[in-house]
Formats: sequence, structure tokens, C-alpha cells
Amino acid sequence: MIEHLEQTDVLVIGGGLAAMYAAVHAAKTSRKVLMISKKKVGLSGSSLVSMSVHRYAPQTEALKEEYAGSFKASGRGINDPRLMERLVQQGAGQVAALKEFGLPLQFKTRDYEGKAYPYLACCAPKFGRNLTYPMRQYIESRTNIDLLEGFMAVELVTDQDQVKGVVAEKGNALYFIQAKAVVLATGGAGYVFENTSNTCDLTGDGYAMAIRAGLELQDMEFIQFYPYRAYSPAQFDIFPDIFAHGACFLNEKGERFMAGYPKKEQENRDVLARCMFSQKEVILELSGCDPDYLEKECPNIYEAFNKYRDRRFLVKPVAHFMMGGIPLRLDCSTNLKGLYCCGEVTGGMHGANRMAGSALTEIAVFGPVAGVHAAEFAARQCKGEAGAFDVDPLAPELGQDDVSGIRQALRKTMWTCVSLVRTGQAMNDARKEIDALEKQLMQIKPMDLRPWFECRNMLTTAKCILGSAILRRESRGAHFREDFPAEDPEWTGNILATDWIARFIKAKVQ
Repeated sequence: MIEHLEQTDVLVIGGGLAAMYAAVHAAKTSRKVLMISKKKVGLSGSSLVSMSVHRYAPQTEALKEEYAGSFKASGRGINDPRLMERLVQQGAGQVAALKEFGLPLQFKTRDYEGKAYPYLACCAPKFGRNLTYPMRQYIESRTNIDLLEGFMAVELVTDQDQVKGVVAEKGNALYFIQAKAVVLATGGAGYVFENTSNTCDLTGDGYAMAIRAGLELQDMEFIQFYPYRAYSPAQFDIFPDIFAHGACFLNEKGERFMAGYPKKEQENRDVLARCMFSQKEVILELSGCDPDYLEKECPNIYEAFNKYRDRRFLVKPVAHFMMGGIPLRLDCSTNLKGLYCCGEVTGGMHGANRMAGSALTEIAVFGPVAGVHAAEFAARQCKGEAGAFDVDPLAPELGQDDVSGIRQALRKTMWTCVSLVRTGQAMNDARKEIDALEKQLMQIKPMDLRPWFECRNMLTTAKCILGSAILRRESRGAHFREDFPAEDPEWTGNILATDWIARFIKAKVQ
């Protein structure tokens, strides 16, 4: 039985910065706003563990053109030009506007024709929590924003091509939350892979809910594998700018394997990650780095190296960011009336590979857009009757089965067969394994609903990634196929994934 829990004007699903920006701007219109999050708002997801860096185009036309050129080159020419133009034109202003929320951003400048232009904003130290904590405090001060924490959105509820709310789970109970408009800001799906910088709550929930609601996803084959992640003897992210201050990567032979590349360790992330993937071991070498610089700009690295002074720091690429998702529009709307989206759950902005520092700038621009347009849509709706819609999601009978084995098998398969280097044969092996895991999941009686729902979403998202990767028979950006190693100009379009992906990968991979 599903209990009717709440009714609101705007329902925002997610607990990171994209969700929070959408919520506060929706609330400015005097609409009633409700946020639901699997964990605590502002204390979970990729925003919390980000490095707080916002890169954007300085406010001069010549530098905007330069930024746009770099952005398009990083995306290998398949970025949506309208989205890119919006980011280029509004990025600087929207990042500066974040001061309203008390975020402790420090702005760095670049000299051009005798004048200094801001081009980057970050916190000191560069910890995402320095952004998410103040945003949570700001939200708590708003009387028309309520929080439902510990609730997992399970299914979008629709009626005649319009969203009417969601079914959510908490404590093995299901609840219907009715809303006039919904903003989907659930983040990415890095946890589908065995090695990731993402937190464990990023299980592809938004992608899977969108697919089940009949929406398309685009560019799901493009996953950025972050090359700047130390894993031994401590885990931490590496700020890429340190490679302009004397740091470098060495392989197990002591060779600087990126020495022959124009940008060396600051090469495009897809190129660097694949070079690292081909090494037996990658070591972060800091002997050429000024300790004062490290202490000021990278305190996490400085503290780790002081603690483990006699140890080698090993680095490996990890699944980091999904370039694909629900096609992003300028007004953040979708093909489902009343449903808006922002953040990593969307696709189209970054093309085949995201440029460093652009993710937080993107949500500073489009988070407010999603919130405002959702609130405007809600204002045009009449009050509906609760329970008037089909709100019966697929849910298993509870028992004593554990889904963790299925989840770990999926994550290992995706890392082995569908990560940095892909082949048709390996993906065919993955297809068979994922089919078997899905059948296994549908037959078990789990101890708890939450892990079962998450595992189902991971399987759905994995099939979308796999099916799209199979279809793109070339190498472009973060998608590299060893059996099709060249970039093909005939593949400049976007691959769309809907429920046909599940049927497609049941056939033999070509």
C-alpha cells in the first residue's frame, strides 16, 4: 500500500548543488517547494566531494571566443551549440551571483590587454563542502522550502504526458508525493563502475526513472574517467593546476610518460586517462613542487604527503562524470510536461568530454533556470486530487536475500568491459552478464527495498551506457573503442537511448 505523504507546488529531487540552486530560485517565486534526498541535503553526492572549482569565460568577447573554442574541442564537436553559448555568455555573471548565498568563493583573474578579468572561482581550501554547507544553511532559513531527507525517489508518476509527482521509499514503506511540477537533479551514475570518485548514492536513479517514464537519454556512452585520483596510501583528488607548478606523473619505470604530449599531465582528460590506464603503475611525483604552494592551494595533498613522507603515492583513473543524460534544453524542460532537469542527470552540454571546471558553472547557470520554470509551470496548474493517478511501482516481495553480490558483479563487469578501453567482444561479454544479473535481481526477495531499487537503476543505466557504446562504432572523446580507434566524421550525431536499448543489447554485438 502506498501512503499519500505530501502535496507541494514544486518538488525537487536531489541533495546536491544543482538541486539546491533549483529549490531556492523556485522558492523566490513564493511557490511551496519540497526537496527529497536519499541522504541529507547538502551533505551527499558529487557536490560535497567536488573541488569547488568554477571555470568560465571572462567578460570580454575575445576570451569568450577562446573559451568556446576550447569547450567545443573538448566535446569533440557534438556539444549542443545553444547550451554552450548560454554557458559562455552567462557563466561569469551566474557564478558571481552565488555570493548572494554566502558561498566563500575566491575569484582568480587573468590579464588581457592590460586589464584583469575573473576567469575562475573556488574555495580555499578547495573542498565542495565549503559550498554545500552554506547552501544548506541558506535553505534552512527559507520558510517555503521543506526537506524530506532519507527518502529515495523510486518512480515518476504521470498522467496524460504530465508529471504528477513521485513514489518515494523510506524504511521499506512507499509514499506518494504529489506535485504540480518536478525538478530532477539526481546527479550521475559513477557508482555503476567498480572504481569511481563518486559517492555510493549515485546509482543512476534519475536516468532509470526517466527511461521508465518514456523519456530519451542521449550521449550515455560518454563517461569521463578522472585521471587525478590518488588511491594509496591515501585517497584524495589532485588539483590539476599543480602540474603547472612542478608536479608530474611517473610510471613504474620512473619514466614521465606524458612528456611527449603538448599539455603533458594537463592534457585532455580522456587522453591522459587512457595513457595512465596503459601503465602498470602511475606515481604522483611532487619533488619539483614548492611546498608553500601545496600548503596554500592543495592542503589535502600537503597533509597526506607529510603524513606518508616515505611512501609512493599511486594514482589511477576513476569513473567521474556522465556527459550523457536527459537532453538539456534552454528552459530545462523535458518531453514530460511539468518535469524539469538540471545538473549531471542531463546531457548535451559537454558532448564527448567535459572541460575541466565546467560542471559547477553549468549548474550555476541552469539550476536557477530549472527552478524558475518549474515554479512558473506550477503556478499555472489547478490543484489536483491526490490518489487520482496510477502510482503502483514495481516492488519485490521482501525476504532474506542480499543484493550486494549482484551490485558488485555489475560494477566489476562495467569496469572490466565498458570503461576506458572498449571492444565489441568485451561488450558482448558484458551484455550476457548484465542480462543474467537482471534476471537474478527480478527473482530474489530482498531484505530491504532500497538496495533492490538502487540495483535495478544501476542495471538500467548500465544497459543504456552499454547499448550506446555498442552503437557508436568509432572513438570520440571519452569513448574509445580499440576495434574502431579512429574518430569518424560520420558519427557527429547524438545517440539516443530509450527502452529499445534493453532489447538491442540482447542481440549479438557487431
